[in-house]
Amino acid sequence: MRIFYKYLAIFSFTIPNALFGQSIIADSIKPSSFIPYCNDRDDKLEDPIHLEWLQKDKEIIKNKLNKLPANGSTLTEIKKFIPNFLDGKCNCQSHSKDLGYGLKSTQHTIHGGYGSCNVDAIYFGDNVIKLRLTISNHKEIVQKYLLDVIQLPFECLNGQISYEKTYLENVKKYLKDSGQLFIESADTNYQRRQAINYFTDVMTGGTFTKPYYITFGLGSETFNNLRFFIVNKDYQALESILFSPSPTSRLFAARTLMYMQEKFGYIATADNDKRIKDILKNAQLIRSGIISCHIDKFEYDYFDIVKDFEQLLMTQ
Repeated sequence: MRIFYKYLAIFSFTIPNALFGQSIIADSIKPSSFIPYCNDRDDKLEDPIHLEWLQKDKEIIKNKLNKLPANGSTLTEIKKFIPNFLDGKCNCQSHSKDLGYGLKSTQHTIHGGYGSCNVDAIYFGDNVIKLRLTISNHKEIVQKYLLDVIQLPFECLNGQISYEKTYLENVKKYLKDSGQLFIESADTNYQRRQAINYFTDVMTGGTFTKPYYITFGLGSETFNNLRFFIVNKDYQALESILFSPSPTSRLFAARTLMYMQEKFGYIATADNDKRIKDILKNAQLIRSGIISCHIDKFEYDYFDIVKDFEQLLMTQ
């Protein structure tokens, strides 16, 4: 039995606009009280050692993060507040990646006093499809000194203080040319939603922040999610991941569907069959390891999931 789930961006736009993250009036919203820790800790708050470091963090939040969503549906508008958004001048400050099918992503790090802030965008041309803002300052500092300057509805995402927005008008522009894009699931089944979203997140805090890489190692989580789809014969979920922004995830989905074609007689539609062949034709080796901005700091493992897929699927 197939479980019904909603798409944020696919084929049609009959879904209510609220799912795409509409414009927020920042001045009227305060963060949720649980945000500072992203869990149930109840530790004593620490005082900052250098108040000038704290002031730097406040200026970043007030003058950059709070202003980006309302004025950030294009790269040009983002660069008004972050001039080096696409071409960071400092080591590790800005990384841009080609995701294929006209999509690109950029992660820009703004170094603060007690931590840093990340601005991520998925975009095509000058149009931003999805934006994520992440504050990685010490959570004690955020709670005691920075909470009053955060005007956006930040939430706890992957253990980080984050805010994200999808720009529906730009999604529509992209779909006119590409036909399909899958950003995330809003499935009511928690496990299914988590498994799908695992393969669609290419931003800070996600697993696939770099094309054909798995950030924290190729292991049980990846293949447990694939097994979840295989055991449930969830072709629909895997077909949606074929249109994920992540090239790595698209390759996993394509190879899993080929595996299910061999084992269970799965038959792809003409469009999905074309997509699968295109993905496999351009397949690359997947690198697994901890990604560092310092070149050659870590060794990587290389995996060919096209040739060795069944062996990898048995990985525990």
